[in-house]
Amino acid sequence: MKTLSVAQMKTVEKNAVSLGVPYLELMENAGIGCARKIAQKYYVINKSVVILCGRGNNGGDGFVIARKLYEKGANVTIVLCQGQPQTKQASYMFPLLEQVNVDVLKIESDFSLILFKIKQADFLVDAIFGTGFHGYIEGPIHQILERANASFAKRIAVDIPSGINGDTGKPGLICFHADCTLALASYKKAHQKTSVPEYLGELELIDIGIPPEAYDGMDLEVIDITPELIKNNLPTRKEESNKGDYGKLLNIAGCVGMGGAAIMCTQSALHSGAGLVTLACVKSVVQSAFHKIMEATTIPLEENHFGTMSSKNQTVLLNKLKTVDACVLGCGLGNDEEVQASIIELIKSCEIPMVLDADGINAVASDINIVTQAKCKLVLTPHPGEMARLSGLSIEQIQNNRVKTAYDFAREHKVVLLLKGHHTIIATPDGTVYRNLTGNAGMAKGGSGDVLAGMIGSFLAQGLTPEQAAITGAYLHGLAGNLCAQKYTQYAMSATYLIEEIPTAFKICLN
Repeated sequence: MKTLSVAQMKTVEKNAVSLGVPYLELMENAGIGCARKIAQKYYVINKSVVILCGRGNNGGDGFVIARKLYEKGANVTIVLCQGQPQTKQASYMFPLLEQVNVDVLKIESDFSLILFKIKQADFLVDAIFGTGFHGYIEGPIHQILERANASFAKRIAVDIPSGINGDTGKPGLICFHADCTLALASYKKAHQKTSVPEYLGELELIDIGIPPEAYDGMDLEVIDITPELIKNNLPTRKEESNKGDYGKLLNIAGCVGMGGAAIMCTQSALHSGAGLVTLACVKSVVQSAFHKIMEATTIPLEENHFGTMSSKNQTVLLNKLKTVDACVLGCGLGNDEEVQASIIELIKSCEIPMVLDADGINAVASDINIVTQAKCKLVLTPHPGEMARLSGLSIEQIQNNRVKTAYDFAREHKVVLLLKGHHTIIATPDGTVYRNLTGNAGMAKGGSGDVLAGMIGSFLAQGLTPEQAAITGAYLHGLAGNLCAQKYTQYAMSATYLIEEIPTAFKICLN
């Protein structure tokens, strides 16, 4: 599924019409799909539903939703927030409300009653602006949105919450705060902006019947990672097998003060199916960590005066790289000059697939040619700050165009690039871009990235391609995070709790 600009979405709709799907049918399909999704997610029979409608086609979608929710047993009130509908399609749908028992309130004559209805509502549906918002909201609509945001009702936005620009994702002075946003036909650019998750709530995609050919010519297709895709990626476990059949992973990680990164990365790799995991880490950390990673083998490394790995370890590490199937490099290694030099030499010498994370990324930021010229297949897993150091872009530039940033970097440097954040983006050297929709804000804590690196490394060791390993790791990592949040809340969950949920995440995907 492609992520489109507002203008591209209009072009796709025109293409659909030329392919034989009229605008009225698209609007009817949108309303039916939204009402169906609302009724699937929530119990609406005899519940009070207030639908805030604008004068454009988003309002027309709202009129259809009103009819369909009434048919499902809801008590529905329409609020005309901008007067009578103005577009051809919305004007056609509005009189059809006479067929059902739906109250229609007008902002200019029923304002006090509207505020009361909003306060008493069980559900509020925002169908005021959709992708058509620009400028700012003032006057009665501003007051209506204030009352809506203060309501205890479940709040559902149609396409994009009112007050948010459909392309930039920039919120205005006031925006509808949705618990759930129903994106119509395709995700819009605003849906992937990090400035808007608090306004979107849970994001759902609604099929409105646009033929696939209508999307021809739209750039930068983004593929949403699905459970089916992950299940197909997971390697088969054979009845007659041994640990050597499932890959050997070397994890070069940790230093004094950052031993947890080494432990969590190793633990997540052990929980993700690799046959044998070896942690190469400074002696003091290995000695204290052994009881937490008993299934792993270890290589105690010599330390320098910073408590990081000494360059004296290079021969041992280079020899070990020749005996394993994949490597994770960088979690909590430190960033002194000796470590950076060691990392660069390891990358240049490595011939097996490698995950480059954290301090591994920082080590190559000053000379990106090290990545481009590497002999091994690389998966880079930067957060936005690390991506800024890699690309020379500002964090704001990256966050405002995450898909293109990842796409451009992966293509130019011939790596798989996993850009962390809300809706993690994975881009491949051939221009394929994936978006991961699992995960939650509770994962924004120290150690989550180390867990992800270990999972991806484990999948590489088991023979998955870098592309498969990255998307599989991202999806299961986010799913484990969601399970963790359900059990502990987003506030109390931690990266170590997340690791405990990896087995359940596998179980869900495999069933």
